[in-house]
Amino acid sequence: MRRWMTSLMMSLTLAMPAASLADSRLPFMQDMVGDRELPLPWGIGIDYYTMDQKYDIEYLDFNLLGISLGNPELLSVTNDVQHFDLKLDAWVLPFLNVFGLVGHLDSKTVIDLSRAPVEGLPFPLKELSVDTDGTVLGLGFTLAYGTENWFTSLTTTFTDTDLGGDFDSSVKSTTVQPRVGLVRNNWQFWVGGLYLDTEEKHSGQTPLEPLGVIDFDVVLGGANDWNFAIGARHEFSKKASLSFEIGLGEREHTLFNYNYRF
Repeated sequence: MRRWMTSLMMSLTLAMPAASLADSRLPFMQDMVGDRELPLPWGIGIDYYTMDQKYDIEYLDFNLLGISLGNPELLSVTNDVQHFDLKLDAWVLPFLNVFGLVGHLDSKTVIDLSRAPVEGLPFPLKELSVDTDGTVLGLGFTLAYGTENWFTSLTTTFTDTDLGGDFDSSVKSTTVQPRVGLVRNNWQFWVGGLYLDTEEKHSGQTPLEPLGVIDFDVVLGGANDWNFAIGARHEFSKKASLSFEIGLGEREHTLFNYNYRF
């Protein structure tokens, strides 16, 4: 998957200097929409994304002789993410946009062990905190249709994060974002949702009060698949636009995007 991501990013980067509205053949099949005005074919954008969510524990293991946890469902797990990326995209068909991205992620995952019954200890455990950061690579596509007054779209993104730090960590995720909205002059307003399927793995050694440093292995997944979202975009010109979206519900997110087209 990373090889495909790298190839796409290199292809888009090499094509950018030569591409313009006058000489680009993109999007293909332009005759499908007649004389309707289409977006400029190439785009480069900057995303800033934050998210707060709860996790379910799929697997948790401590290497502590004679000590075991009770029901892991009693544990509370929270995850805070800050994500920044550079995105390159192209309209390959009037209704299909494809993109690749590379970025940086900072993540803090906290596993609260205080409510779990611990066999072999006369006192409860405290929090296990995992702080990581790393490089994000992603691929995705958007299907879109609209008129002068309204639009609908569906964006799917696949990401793989190579995390650094003191642990052996990885995060893989798939997001799906349906939207339906109104167009008013240079503004677009929409409602929609965010589906997130994520798998986060960590293993290594970490301090855990009052036991000191322990070996651990944990696999986490999102507790909630969907949350509600509202957003708006302002187009300064055919080339430049700025978007903002907030997500509400059991999982909360914010998304800022600046996009330049040519």
